[in-house]
Amino acid sequence: MKKFAVLITTLLLAFNYTFANTLATSTPASSPMIHMSEAATSLPPHHVVVTIDPNLKGVDILPAITKKYEGKVVLLDFWATWCGPCRAAMKKLDTIKEDLMKKGVVFVYITGETSPLKNWEPMIANIKGEHYRLTNSQWTDLCGLLNIPGIPAYMLLNKDGSVAYSNLSTGGYPGNDILQNNIEVALTK
Repeated sequence: MKKFAVLITTLLLAFNYTFANTLATSTPASSPMIHMSEAATSLPPHHVVVTIDPNLKGVDILPAITKKYEGKVVLLDFWATWCGPCRAAMKKLDTIKEDLMKKGVVFVYITGETSPLKNWEPMIANIKGEHYRLTNSQWTDLCGLLNIPGIPAYMLLNKDGSVAYSNLSTGGYPGNDILQNNIEVALTK
């Protein structure tokens, strides 16, 4: 577990360094910044679709997603529409989500193209949070870099972007108590 924490910290530092250098040398046209999807206008409040440059690869993917949330506690949920345990976990998480959102916690849902648009779009209308649907290549790169063998999987980020909690290498829903306790601690930092 200690090796995993060191690995994640190293990856995040590398991501942050790479992303900062990319921003410093990018022109607005080539910037990997996120963009609001036109589909977002049809979603209820607290439901946002965000896209990243589909050409981003490898270590540039996670920073492109997390940059927007600097200064906030963020729960990253790796999932898919076809994943029954993912959907069941979301229902459980809903019982604590509203109170945590009021405290400023951001819920970010990340999936890939294995979640067909025709299923994903109506499904996210019922999932409060910010939603990313990566390309197959991006999803594969990200899961490989973060050592995600299966979903659902979760990573909680502190306000400074460091990892507060992660079960990426084991996956599965850790339960509301574990998530809420770790989120509450992250909110105090």
